Amino acid sequence: MDKKLTSNYIYSVIYQLLIVLTPFIMVPYTSRALGLTAQSINDSTANFIQYFVLFGIMGVNIYGNREIARVRDNKTDLSRTFFEIFTMQFISMLLSAGVFFIYLFSFNPKFPDILLIQAITLLSVSLDITWFFYGMEDFKKASIRNMVIKILNIILILIFIKKPSDLPLFVFINAAGGVLGQLIMWAQLKQYIHMGKLTVRGVIKHIKPNIALFIPQIAISVYSLLDISMLDMLYSNKNFDHVALYKSSQAFVKMFLFFITSIGSVMLPRISNGFVKGNMEAINSYLNKTFKIALYLAIPMMVGIAVVIQNFINWFLPPSYSEVGLMIIWASPIILFISISNVFGTQFMVPIGDYKHYTGSVVGGAIVNCIINFTLIPVYGGYGAIAGSVIAEFTVTLIQWFFVKDKLKINMQMHEVGIIIFASIVMGIAAYFSGKILGSGIISNLLQIGIGGSVYIAGLYLCKA
Repeated sequence: MDKKLTSNYIYSVIYQLLIVLTPFIMVPYTSRALGLTAQSINDSTANFIQYFVLFGIMGVNIYGNREIARVRDNKTDLSRTFFEIFTMQFISMLLSAGVFFIYLFSFNPKFPDILLIQAITLLSVSLDITWFFYGMEDFKKASIRNMVIKILNIILILIFIKKPSDLPLFVFINAAGGVLGQLIMWAQLKQYIHMGKLTVRGVIKHIKPNIALFIPQIAISVYSLLDISMLDMLYSNKNFDHVALYKSSQAFVKMFLFFITSIGSVMLPRISNGFVKGNMEAINSYLNKTFKIALYLAIPMMVGIAVVIQNFINWFLPPSYSEVGLMIIWASPIILFISISNVFGTQFMVPIGDYKHYTGSVVGGAIVNCIINFTLIPVYGGYGAIAGSVIAEFTVTLIQWFFVKDKLKINMQMHEVGIIIFASIVMGIAAYFSGKILGSGIISNLLQIGIGGSVYIAGLYLCKA
């Protein structure tokens, strides 16, 4: 891969690494300072706000990234395209915010005061232009901005959040940080674009293709947002705390995905630009590399999580979160399925404009997820939601593979996959027995991870992977 692509991936991974490390500081602190019930209220209201974000932002994050990548070599076209897409985004978010406030003041929802503070997120998203910098392949500015805001949030929470009654301030700090981050991005925009004539027709022309990407986003929300809503509706009478337990398990599993899905963010503009130029040979070469990276990371992550997690939970979280460890183990296959579908879908189908099949795969997964949730959540709560998510992600991956197998030539050999699995199992055995000897604790966990990682790399080397 060329230097710019590698640089973009490094900046993206540095930020994702901060996201991975942040919970190691914040989760033990907030889980004890706020408590399980206040944390569940925050998770439930934040999840509710995301529905209005979803319908306001539609498919702009992916669509804007792709369109900017296609016109970035012409400053006039670039400026015009940016303002057209942003105007569409802002108006759409304004309409969505209006619907939210009508609902808030007309239907007397639960926790209205917290919902009102969470609504600051709507302002943050309406100003979000991260997609522009991703389309320009300028990941440095977006990553540095995100890191500064994340660190500032951590400092403010550690200073001001001390007890469950601080929940409103906790929500405000998180929501307001997003607005500040967007203002910083706008200050960095002027070097790329200039003001130009904006027409209604120019704005309208982006609506239809944006909606085409919005349809799969709705389907994705079924197993990213609706899971929590269904837990709230179908199981909260039995145990409201399952909302926070399920959210914590999903957050833990998916934070490891950032190392892999970061590749998708970096590759989408590169593949879009290459497709416009008809360079399919380079596209296939790039995606073969990212597919291998996905497997080399996802498989050992799954095994490592299963082996290390219980010792980790014992010292990392209070006793009220003891069920999270088992939920995380059951949810870990999501890492493999999303890693592969990220290559097939985000890195290939979306950049080449194959929305029909991309949408079909996501809708198929959403239907499976919904059926399983309705069947299992009333009985098993968070565990039922996890089963729905895992099977849904497998369904998405399987459908996407069916549609891309004749277009995308993956040269990964089965013996190489076998080596990864073998090295991961040996790694797991080494990490398991070292955990038995060392016991629970932060130093013990770090040693477990170090031993396991070293054994995995050694296994790959000895097998000449």
